[in-house]
Amino acid sequence: MENQKLEQVAKIKPKPRGVVNPNLVRGIAFVIITISLVVCTVLCILAIWQFTESDAVWRAIATFIVVSVATGVFTFVNERLG
Repeated sequence: MENQKLEQVAKIKPKPRGVVNPNLVRGIAFVIITISLVVCTVLCILAIWQFTESDAVWRAIATFIVVSVATGVFTFVNERLG
């Protein structure tokens, strides 16, 4: 009898909270970081084949890092402090 009662206990997962819907923020963050990564990859390939300047590659990589960090920080702040 006691085993049945223990099995019926439901695991309650805390609902994520934030100023903006956390699931929406995670989805947008994923899309932004993925697009930035694809653009950086394409620029790196173009630089290897000398279709673009290497300076553009370093700027793209720096931009990717800044965008990724900013997106990650926003997601963290929204979920933890929102």
